Amino acid sequence: MKVRSVPTAALVTIGVLTVASCGSSSDPGGESSGDYAKDGSFTTIVNTDPGNLHPLITNLTATQAINSYTNDSLLAIDPKTRAAGSYLAEKWSENGTSLNFTLKKGITCEDGTTFTAQTAANNINWVVDKTNGSPWLGASVPETAVATADGDELTIKTAEPAPFLLERIGALKLACQAALDDPASVRSSSNGTGLFKVTEVVANDHVTLERRDGYNWGPNGETTSDTLGVPQTVTIKIVTDAATTANLVLTGTVNAAPVAGADIERVEASGLESMTSNTLSGQFIFNHNAALPTKDEAVRSALVQAIDLDDYTDINTGGKGSRATALAVVDPRACDYDSVTGVVPKFDMTAAKKTLADAGWKPGSDGVLTKDGQPLQLTVIFANYRDTTSAAAEYAMKQWQELGAKVELRGGDNNFIISNTFAAKDLTSWSISIGLTVQSDTPSIFVPYFSGPVPPAGVNFASIDNPEYTELAAKASVLPGQESCSVWKEAEQALFTSSDVVPVSTSPNFMFFNGATSLYAPIGGTLAGPGIRVLK
Repeated sequence: MKVRSVPTAALVTIGVLTVASCGSSSDPGGESSGDYAKDGSFTTIVNTDPGNLHPLITNLTATQAINSYTNDSLLAIDPKTRAAGSYLAEKWSENGTSLNFTLKKGITCEDGTTFTAQTAANNINWVVDKTNGSPWLGASVPETAVATADGDELTIKTAEPAPFLLERIGALKLACQAALDDPASVRSSSNGTGLFKVTEVVANDHVTLERRDGYNWGPNGETTSDTLGVPQTVTIKIVTDAATTANLVLTGTVNAAPVAGADIERVEASGLESMTSNTLSGQFIFNHNAALPTKDEAVRSALVQAIDLDDYTDINTGGKGSRATALAVVDPRACDYDSVTGVVPKFDMTAAKKTLADAGWKPGSDGVLTKDGQPLQLTVIFANYRDTTSAAAEYAMKQWQELGAKVELRGGDNNFIISNTFAAKDLTSWSISIGLTVQSDTPSIFVPYFSGPVPPAGVNFASIDNPEYTELAAKASVLPGQESCSVWKEAEQALFTSSDVVPVSTSPNFMFFNGATSLYAPIGGTLAGPGIRVLK
């Protein structure tokens, strides 16, 4: 089967994507419509509770997975070429600071109302309104964007050029008007234009969806409510344990599941078909809060120097990964460059100790380094749901203890990691995250997460203040497309030079299928709802 283009968001995947798969490389079966079942059921997995289901309020990976069934985007973006295909829009054009879309006729929302170009414009303007607190502001939608509608025509203008504007806005999952008017109404339900609607939400257990009638505006015109193989019911289970996930797809209890790490080999051995690609599997994020020792650049640099990142990669990925070369590694990458090599400090424990000594850190009576009365005490958040990630955390602790730090490891599943880093109520409660990955296909996505206001005013959860990154990101943000890539590279290197954030490893992650297939390659572990086909 030819894997078609997938409707995908310009992903900001906040969450631990190391156990989510994306991309495609092999045929998942179902060679013809004769292999498809009528009105079947489909079950898949996400690895954390999706929380608020409003597509414009959250950007957690698990939430995007649910939204891929319930909400549509203006365009379908090819996972290999980034070429745009039709979805809610049948025609589109880009001209510098202006985007124009012609919407298909007859699009309806779950509540029966019509989704119009004006509804689409209201979505864009809703994101731009800072009082709504959308994480997509600045990430997918520029702050200067203004959207208007005239009949079926949607126009979006920005004050200045913006990189990859068509893909970023074209891939944004849109809400229906009632969800914009009352965001709380879809917190645990749905009201979108998608092929499916939410019928049940059980926190930390599952989400159930049912197919809608009358849907005929699927991506590239390939899917309607009556298309053979489209499931009648979809169940999305929340499973945090990697081994359990592998077992469920092996037994056919679920029809598709992301598998990573050591479990890949035993699932592959079963002969199940899969789709694969690279995702970011290791990332160091240092908390710059003024109350913590990691606010000191010398501390951050020494902590990176004290780790052999090649060894860490081998341990963390079970020997199946490789070193990351940029922040944005999700396919299809908007910019193809290596911003890491020659910038991230090399492993040298002697040099790391000297870095700290030169900065005034001295051993205390207990051997722990101190400066101005503050001990080098670190709280490290890590993923403990796989042996490999736990082993990598133990390795990092050993190295940092040798450096002279007192290290507390705090491990947990995806919910734990997110709630103790990205969504931490106490911004001083963690020093380093080696469990959270902030990743995307587009470098511009990272700006609000690694600069700007801290929570609750913003999403700069690590309190990073790197003036050079901020300046370069602002410069890149007004350059069109590929012209911006060289500047984004410099911006990322400013983060790495200061050891603010370090992308460490990428891994091949797999989406395995048992009794089902997908027309579209999953992106960031997210399967596009209209592409699901249940097999006989």
